[in-house]
Amino acid sequence: MVSSKNKSLENRGPTALPKFCGSGFEEYYADPPMTPAEAKEERENIYNLKSAVSVVPTIVNTTSRIQACIQRFRARRRISGSDNINLFNQYLFLGGIDTSPRMFGGNTEADVRDMTPEERRDATAIDTVYSSGGGSRFYNADEPEHWDVDFTGIVAGYCSEALPIMTNWHYPRMGKAIGFVENFLTYVLQHDVCPEYQDDVKAALALCSRAKVDLPLAHQALVHFPGQFNLALLEALGENVFLDEGGGFQRPVGFSPRDVIKMASALGVDHGLKEGEALSVVAERECSVEIVRIERPSLDARHAAQCFKVGGMKEGFSAVGKLFVKPCIIEDGYDHGNSVVSDKESSFFVDDDILARLRVGFKMQMRIAKLHNGLEFIKQVQSVLVAWHVFLPQTLMVHFKEPVANEKPARSVEDAQADAQADAQGENEVDAN
Repeated sequence: MVSSKNKSLENRGPTALPKFCGSGFEEYYADPPMTPAEAKEERENIYNLKSAVSVVPTIVNTTSRIQACIQRFRARRRISGSDNINLFNQYLFLGGIDTSPRMFGGNTEADVRDMTPEERRDATAIDTVYSSGGGSRFYNADEPEHWDVDFTGIVAGYCSEALPIMTNWHYPRMGKAIGFVENFLTYVLQHDVCPEYQDDVKAALALCSRAKVDLPLAHQALVHFPGQFNLALLEALGENVFLDEGGGFQRPVGFSPRDVIKMASALGVDHGLKEGEALSVVAERECSVEIVRIERPSLDARHAAQCFKVGGMKEGFSAVGKLFVKPCIIEDGYDHGNSVVSDKESSFFVDDDILARLRVGFKMQMRIAKLHNGLEFIKQVQSVLVAWHVFLPQTLMVHFKEPVANEKPARSVEDAQADAQADAQGENEVDAN
């Protein structure tokens, strides 16, 4: 007699994770060793590369191994909660894998009674790497020339583009999602799923570690704009500046734009503005730039700035450094044509609080204003992106639906007349009531 608990475990396959072992994502969790039979099955059948390479293209053989790996990984891990499941499913989707539930694909107890645990897992799995068909929304094995196996690229696109949107920059959720991906990639390495892509998988793991540092830095740099110096220029011009009260940069109490501009000049900021001079903007432009160099103020200048109280400000003055950038194109799904990007560098004065969070290679979308004396300053920053930001074409397929033939005839002039008559009849009925 087999208990119901053991039955549930058995149905998930020979490598299923017992409930008393946790979720499989604990910090010090380690997979239990496989039996010799399980190791032989993986090596010779499930993840065997040599037996199929001569028969089918390598990428097609890779898809079958990846599909088996994902299904076995889900059996060995316990991803609970719809939010966590959606985060991991989005990572798989960006890789061209269908994770949507199977419609009308349920199995009764009678259907799976005579199946082996391996067959049960295949029958109930939702992750599919299509070997044929699959539509335009997922990987299409019929056209392998349009797809590449790129573990690092998928991680870059997922972490830099999809994850901030899905989590709304909630750092714990972002860390958890990256942990799911790290755990999966480690599983791929440990089970030798794709030995021919071992270096790529290791690079993807390294990028996961980098993402945990770079993503919060990019977001914190964004929310700390415009900073004291740029805010002083904006307010001196009479601009109304909206500052998010939820965090990041806040307008200091007793803030005086003129005093801040004067103090910046005293600390060596060569902005070319004279005391009492009326400011005016002669030009504005939107641009995408890449950071090429960062010049932070010296340590002495930073300490000196904190010691001075500007006007009625209760807080210290923020030292100002220089940010050097060059134009770039940020991929976003739109066709930029054959745009030629200039290598000409520009420089802007930026508070040290922001410079400390920026890194060379980071990309920014911002609005620049040019003053009457030729000084350009950052008026607004829409986004700060990490240096390894990637926009995956698969992102455009999230809400895509295959076109369906419409047998309904096109509308004509007669249809418009009929609609007008129906509207008139409806108005008459309302008046009668």
